[in-house]
Amino acid sequence: MNEEKKLALLIDSDNVSAKYAQFILQEASKYGELAYKRVYGDWEKGGNGWHYPALNNSIMPVQQMSYIAGKNCTDFSMIIDAMDILYTGNVDGFVLVTSDSDFTRLAIRLREAGKMVVGIGEVKTPLPFTASCHHFSYLNQICEPTVNYDEKTLRRAVVDYVTENDDGRLDLAKISAFLTSKYGNIDYDAIGFNRFSAFIDSFPELRRSNTFVTLRKALGTDNSKKTGGDEPSSSEIVSVITEYLKRKNGRDDLSQVEKYVTGVFGKVDYSRFGSKRFARFVDNQPEFVRSNCVVMLARTAEKSEMQAVTPDAFSRDVMKYANENMPNGGNLGQLNNLLMEKYGKSYISELGFDDFAAALLSVKTVRIQKNHVFSKNEEPEITAEAKNTDTKSKKQKAEKLELNSVKREVQVQAAQSEKGISLPALGKLLKEKFGESYLKELKIGSVKKLVSEVAGVKISGNSLKMNKEFIERTEEIEQLVRSFVDKSKKTSIKALSSYIKKNIENFDFTDYGYARFSDFINAIDGVRADGYYVEKE
Repeated sequence: MNEEKKLALLIDSDNVSAKYAQFILQEASKYGELAYKRVYGDWEKGGNGWHYPALNNSIMPVQQMSYIAGKNCTDFSMIIDAMDILYTGNVDGFVLVTSDSDFTRLAIRLREAGKMVVGIGEVKTPLPFTASCHHFSYLNQICEPTVNYDEKTLRRAVVDYVTENDDGRLDLAKISAFLTSKYGNIDYDAIGFNRFSAFIDSFPELRRSNTFVTLRKALGTDNSKKTGGDEPSSSEIVSVITEYLKRKNGRDDLSQVEKYVTGVFGKVDYSRFGSKRFARFVDNQPEFVRSNCVVMLARTAEKSEMQAVTPDAFSRDVMKYANENMPNGGNLGQLNNLLMEKYGKSYISELGFDDFAAALLSVKTVRIQKNHVFSKNEEPEITAEAKNTDTKSKKQKAEKLELNSVKREVQVQAAQSEKGISLPALGKLLKEKFGESYLKELKIGSVKKLVSEVAGVKISGNSLKMNKEFIERTEEIEQLVRSFVDKSKKTSIKALSSYIKKNIENFDFTDYGYARFSDFINAIDGVRADGYYVEKE
């Protein structure tokens, strides 16, 4: 009976999210009694959110630090423990919770020893590991954790946690791990912050020094703001502004600085310092330099001698750079670096744009193509003869058969029929579309060999159909893209590509027969990739 079996539950915290903790325990318990329950990770860095699930479910946390940066030592610690438990002879089987193929050899060895091996992991788990287990459960199929959160909920949770655990040096990683264990993987970009530390910096109640966080003791229970008690001194305000600007690379927008000061001290009466407005107060402090709506630390301003950016100045610089690099066009990355050196890292937001691409589109005298900027004024006129030549060359290129186009057609034909399509029928369809000699042009010997090179398509006997896992993976990617575009409305293609690769292991758009990432995106309903950016269609 399954209930009589004694099992060892071993969890790799580096490869499985803590949000699945309850479902893992429920699934593992179906196969027997959990005599051992261990989770492996670097607990000094928060254990990837497993701290609280381990504490609340009697799972023993096993510390394994990385001796070399970038190297994962958790796998080795888990494998050594598994072999130690095997040789004690106290268990009938093992439950290995991981999405890492590195455990394939361990699963095989445990099976050879006559032990039952159960695997639990996410859909991304490689086939070699799943095949080496007696049973394998996909977390994405046995559970769908739905923890809803918004920025207000996260802020309340952070303040409550820091209040309860503030020891003067609360590690930033512990706060991140607490939120992960409670809400799963949080997309901080969606609430307007490019990283977790920036989110923490936005709290007026908290003070961060490198990786340590503490409460601002003057806040919370301080009733001076309400009862007309002691107002902050000029030196205290200057100290708070200085600390804030240091975290912002020495400069930030005046309104943001004033908002931060108000969050720390409440409404301040600047007339006590001979200034009716916050801007005048800043102007009177030798520690700061103000240029229009930007405040800088005096030493930062002296060191960088950065200029205040205006729309006209920005347009002139972009136009000048484009002219200097005609006819081949100037590199956008190099242009952005030159502008940051001149105006500072926040020049795009100072101009009122969300990103670099949007700022460039405001300059009507230049043209953006791929990663280059061209001057419209310096482009030579195209003669009728040149246009005809260009049209002919495009037709010739279009007529050349591309392997990617054929592969994509194979996927389309395989996906259109639930029962699959026979190889002869597929060959006939491909000949009708690409010509009788398409295999010869591609230098491929047979239709079967062609199909074997197409991702997501499997051959069974004399027919083929789409791989179910490939279809599910494709649907997951498409949903991920739509969700990302819905949240950000308009973003760069590079940012979207990085987001997909971060969430989908081994993602490669060429698997779908596309030569460019933008073509892959345009094939997804509801979104559109246009040049440098992606937006909702």
